This record gives sequence, structure tokens and C-alpha cells, in this order.
Amino acid sequence: MDEDMDAGVHTGVHAGGGEGAESPVAVISPLVRRIAREHGIDLRALRGSGPDGLVLRADVEEAARELATGVSATGTAAAFPATQAAQGEAAPYAPAGTTGPAQPASPAPAGAASRQAGVERVPLRGVRGAVAEKMARSRTEIPDASCWVDADATELLAARMAMNAGATGGPEGPKVSLLALLARICTAALARYPELNSTVDTEAREVVRLPDVHLGFAAQTERGLVVPVVRDAHARNAVELTREFARLTETAREGRLTPAELTGGTFTLNNYGVFGVDGSTPIINHPEAAMLGVGRIVPKPWVHQGELAVRQVVQLSLTFDHRVCDGGTAGGFLRFVADCVERPAVLLRTL
Repeated sequence: MDEDMDAGVHTGVHAGGGEGAESPVAVISPLVRRIAREHGIDLRALRGSGPDGLVLRADVEEAARELATGVSATGTAAAFPATQAAQGEAAPYAPAGTTGPAQPASPAPAGAASRQAGVERVPLRGVRGAVAEKMARSRTEIPDASCWVDADATELLAARMAMNAGATGGPEGPKVSLLALLARICTAALARYPELNSTVDTEAREVVRLPDVHLGFAAQTERGLVVPVVRDAHARNAVELTREFARLTETAREGRLTPAELTGGTFTLNNYGVFGVDGSTPIINHPEAAMLGVGRIVPKPWVHQGELAVRQVVQLSLTFDHRVCDGGTAGGFLRFVADCVERPAVLLRTL
């Protein structure tokens, strides 16, 4: 048989050569056995990928690479060195004519991965653990969908500049933040599309539409991502929203947020643009029904009044619970938000 052939079954003594370790092995050509001997691989321990568990040349070469690194891609040993058989350790084998891959004699010990050099295990507890549990529940329970649109934010930035002209933080209030303006746009949009300010009662099989907007916003801290909640955001103006965002953000960074300030949200505004990200499809903050994502505002070529111009463009995305509304409602909400961003005077109709 030619050593370079990739077909033809040969059975006989395993390559490990251990004393008394003779048993049938579904093996290809002598070349396969030679490679196994050179690397000290026990062919009986391999899981053949060929028909009826046939050990192919690729199986042996992969086992050799895994032995060089000490662990397989799945985190468990894929092949045992021949010395293990000689020392009396049991090794699985796939007799010729059997179907399916051979199984290992025993699973890898618990925590084996953590004993590898360079592997770090980080406990999911505290803030990170709470976030992980909530996100997993959201993904499990909520059938979400997303839509997005690019919007020209040039006029919104100009309006904010005009609002803040001469503002010093005195009696007229602090300079209005961009987040506060986006929040004001959100509350106006939710007044038009109340389906998105809701939650789902799964036991009663009902969509519960909520009368008040308690607006959550994502805040990054040293302890991880938190979502403080601005109570009654729909009843606050831009200056009041700016103050409350600033207070909650500072409290979050100091680690002093109370449970009441972290719960009870009905809709979330996620300004991931502060991280230099253009777009995203965020996970809904369970048990809410939707989240508006805002990317970074960057200068881009844009057709404005029939001519190509450089404008300040932002990507807006809406992730929503498809149980509470269909794409028409979600698209209408997002289009209204984009219209307010492009033409802030649209907001005057809601005052």
C-alpha cells in the first residue's frame, strides 16, 4: 500500500507500542501509523472522522498539533500519548466496522481549563452578574427586531448651540446637553406611539401600556454598565433633563445609585456614540419593550436641498419587542425621531 494514499483500512497493533496493548484500530495507511509513532500518539484514543470511525491522516496531524499545545480546541484532550497506555491508563478505541466516533474514557476534570497558562476566570457577580442575568433573560423571553435610519443632525446641533449661547449655569439653567434633547425627542415620539412604552405580562398574555415615561439611559462606570432611570421624563423640559442626567451619571460613577434609581424604567435611550460607534443593535432592557440607540455624529457627504454638502450625520436604531407592535409602528416611531433630529422645529408641535 502506498504511504501517501488516503484510503484503505488497515488494522493491527496501535502506534503507542505499549506492552500488551494490542487491539484492532480503524486506521488508514502505514503513513498514518508512522506519523502517530513519531508524535507518540495512541491511535486508539483518536476519534476518527472517516466512515465508521476511520482514522484519517488529518485526524493524526490535528492530534499532533493539539498535543503540542496541550489541549484540543474544545478544551479536552483529543489524544493520549503512547506512554499513558504503557502506564495502565484506559484509552478509548474505535474497532474497525463500528459506527460513530470513539468516546473518551472520562471527561476532563472540572476546572481543567483554569489550570492552563494564561487562562483567567472572572466571576459573574455584583453589577456585572446582574447585567448578565438581565441580558440573558431579555434574549430568552423577548422576540426582538431592529430597524435603523441615518439622519442629518446638523440642525439639531445648531439649535443646541443657540440654546446654550450665553448660558452660564445661572438662573437660566445649565447648558442643555445633547442627551437631554434626544430624551425630549424620545418622550414626544412615545406620546405618538405609546405601544413602545409598555411591557408584556406573559402570564396574562397581555401588553400593558404605561401612562408615564420613566427613561433609562446607559451609563458606563468603572464597575460596568448601569442603566439609571429618569422618573417622569415626559414631564421634564430640556434643562430639567440635563440636570437629572448629570446627577444620575455622577451618582453612578461614585457607586451610590439606589435600587429605586436603577429599576422601573419603561424605555431606554442608549447613546453608544460616545464610544465612537456608528451603529448597534442593543439588547432590550427587560422587561421594557424598546430601546433607541444613537451612534456618533460625524461629518459625511449628504444631499441637502438638492445639492451635495458635508453634513453632521447620525445613525439611529430602534430595537423593539415584536409582540407589542409590528414594523409599521416601529418604523413610524423611528421616522418621527429622525424628523425631529433633522428639523427640531417639529418638536414645537408637541409643546
